[in-house]
Amino acid sequence: MPWGRGLAVVASVSLAVFASPVLAQPDDEIEMEPDAGSGSGSAPKPPAPKPPAPKPPTPVPAPADKPVDPPATDPPPDGQPPPVVKDPKLAKKVATTAVQATQKGDLLTRQKKPDDAKLSYEAAVTAYLKAIELGDDVNLYYDLAIVEEKLGKLDVAATHWRVVTKAPPANVRPDILKKATAKFDEVSTKVGLLTFVVKPDGATISLDNVEIAKSPLALPLILMPNTYKFQLAADGYQLKDIEVTVEAGSESERGIDLEPIKIVIDTRPPPVDDTPRPPPPTPPSKLPLIVGASATVGFLAVSTITGLVAMGKHSKFTAAETSNFDRELAAYDGKNFARVADVALVATVAAAGFTASWYFFKYRPAQRKLRVEPARTSRNPSDEPQRTKASVLPWVKADGGGLSFG
Repeated sequence: MPWGRGLAVVASVSLAVFASPVLAQPDDEIEMEPDAGSGSGSAPKPPAPKPPAPKPPTPVPAPADKPVDPPATDPPPDGQPPPVVKDPKLAKKVATTAVQATQKGDLLTRQKKPDDAKLSYEAAVTAYLKAIELGDDVNLYYDLAIVEEKLGKLDVAATHWRVVTKAPPANVRPDILKKATAKFDEVSTKVGLLTFVVKPDGATISLDNVEIAKSPLALPLILMPNTYKFQLAADGYQLKDIEVTVEAGSESERGIDLEPIKIVIDTRPPPVDDTPRPPPPTPPSKLPLIVGASATVGFLAVSTITGLVAMGKHSKFTAAETSNFDRELAAYDGKNFARVADVALVATVAAAGFTASWYFFKYRPAQRKLRVEPARTSRNPSDEPQRTKASVLPWVKADGGGLSFG
C-alpha cells in the first residue's frame, strides 16, 4: 500500500542518519523523568499529555470487479534501474529526514567532531537527492547545495545553485531564488567556468576517461581550481586530448575542431615481383650408379675368368699324365687364381650392394620429389595457362541438333 511504502523509505533513511542519536546529544540536553521515590516535599507533577499519534490512513477497499493492486508493468531492460515512481508526500518526509541529518551535522561540528559531522552531512545529501528524485522539487536543490558547501564540494554546490537560478520562476519560491543567486555569485569567485565549443556537434567530452557531457554544452562546466585532462571524441574523427588549467574566478571558452579520420585508398597497381625465380631443382646425380654398376660388372668378370682359370689349373693338377714339375706349377698358379677369384667375388658383392643402396635410398627418393614438386620452385602464377570461360553445350531436337556456346 502507498502509506506502507512511504513508511519503509522514511524508516530506512532515518536509520542511516540517526544511527546513534544519544551519542550526538549533549548530556545537559537529555531530559530525565523525576524519580517518584525522591525526598521532595511535593508530589511530582504529571507529565503533559502527548498528542495522539496520527493513525495511518485506512485504505479504501477496491470494488469487487477491480483488482486491489495495480497491474504489473513490464520489467525494465537488463542493466537499467527500474523507473522511479513520483510520490510528493514521501518526498516531503525524506526531505524532513535530510533537514534533521543536516542539523545533526551542525551539532557535531560545534562539538568538534568533524568525522561524525561529515557522515551526517553525507547522509543528508543522500536524503536530499532521494527527495528530489521522488518529488522534483527544485527548491530542495538550494538546501542540497548548502550541505555540499559544508562538505567542501564548492563546484557541485555551485552547479546545484545554478539549477535553481535557471529553473522556471513558477517552480521556485522567490526567497529561495534570491538566496540561490546570491550564493552562486559568492561561490563563482572560488571556482572556474569552462566552456567547450567542439565541432562537430555531438562530440563526447570526457574527464579522465569518464564521460561528463556532449557538445554543444548548454551551460559552462563548473570546476575547482586545478589542471584537468579532457578527452574529446566523435564518430569518424580522431580522438583529441587537451589539458586545461582552471583558476579561481576565471571564465574561459575553448574552441576545438576535431580532425576527421583520413581514409586513404591505394589506387597504385600491385608491385611487380622482380625477384629472380629460383633455378629448377637439380636432378639427382647418376654418376654413383654408373660407377657402382661398372665396378660390379668388372669385378664379376674378373671373378669369373680367374675362377675358370683356377678350375683349369686344378684339372691339370689332378691329371695322371701331368709331370711333377707341371703339377707343382699348376698347384701354385691354381691357388693364386683362386685367391684372385675370391677377392673379385667379394668386390662384386660390395659394389652391387653400394649400387643398390644408392639407387633405392638416394636416387629414387630424389627422383620422386622432383616429379611431385616441380612447380613450387619454378612456376609463376602468371605462367599458368588461361582457361576460357566459354562453355559448349550440345542440344538435340526432333528435327535437328547442334552446339550452343556460352
